[in-house]
Amino acid sequence: MPSHHKSTSLLSEGFLNRGLLNNGLLNNPSLHWLKACQMLEEQGEAYCIATIVAYVGSVPRASGSKMVITQACQFDTLGGGNLEFQVIAQAREGLASHQNQVAIERFSLSADLGQCCGGAVQVMFEYFHTQTPHVVIFGAGHVCQALTTVLSELPCQLTVIDNRHEWLEPLQNKGINVELLENPIEALGHVPSNAYVIVMTQDHGLDFEITRLALEENRFAFVGLIGSQGKKQRFEFRLKEQLSDVGLIDNLTCPIGHPEVKGKLPMQVAVSVAAQLISLFSKQGNHSQQSQSDVEEVQWKQANEARKVLKEEKQ
Repeated sequence: MPSHHKSTSLLSEGFLNRGLLNNGLLNNPSLHWLKACQMLEEQGEAYCIATIVAYVGSVPRASGSKMVITQACQFDTLGGGNLEFQVIAQAREGLASHQNQVAIERFSLSADLGQCCGGAVQVMFEYFHTQTPHVVIFGAGHVCQALTTVLSELPCQLTVIDNRHEWLEPLQNKGINVELLENPIEALGHVPSNAYVIVMTQDHGLDFEITRLALEENRFAFVGLIGSQGKKQRFEFRLKEQLSDVGLIDNLTCPIGHPEVKGKLPMQVAVSVAAQLISLFSKQGNHSQQSQSDVEEVQWKQANEARKVLKEEKQ
């Protein structure tokens, strides 16, 4: 029986497409660029702001005009035509390569782009890579049902993966992103780097394989395994034999949950795990804010230098 999917894929582009389609906002040139930025920040989607910073001759739009571009869609407009097509293509190349530097490119509407306006524009590209946490839960059982109730109210992207339709359906009905896979391990390669991976399937053998592969990839912000100290000891014994680097075991959190939140009922465990994740999100957020502040300072300096060059060229 081949594997099959429900709802959207794990890729952020797929998740964003679903949310935007539900709101009728996909590729909406009439949505103001600032509102688009606010929406994308909430979604946790990387984007580029393309701004016309200088022009000569006849052009579709004047200096200061902006549009916002993601890998999946675009908002507002620089006037359409081949200029906009080329700007979108360049912005998406920068997003794909995780570009952080401000870039300014010159486009000649007649010579390069075949537009009848006859002028030329210089476009500034600014890239913003947001830091909304991704939580990926393997296993849609009782604890997951309770945990998603809490996490769905937090600023994070949430996906649940399981091979049982009857457990995923209630989550999907609540608007949670789910994946139905005969072999859930297949999804691990598509989980975004720096995601928070939580393993709580109905099968200890499946738990072990997902945990082992997640640790081996060594690219996630958190790998958490539900279970007792006894389960942890059994897993660690096997992991020491199978991992390429025994030190990777240090990246495993088991049992999961905040130590000060006690109880074994599904909702009690869920609240404990949510408290632990909230604490981790806060630490990551503080680090990301500092990193983003450093990037923005560099971008500001680059933009000012670029504007000076533009003024000199016009003189």
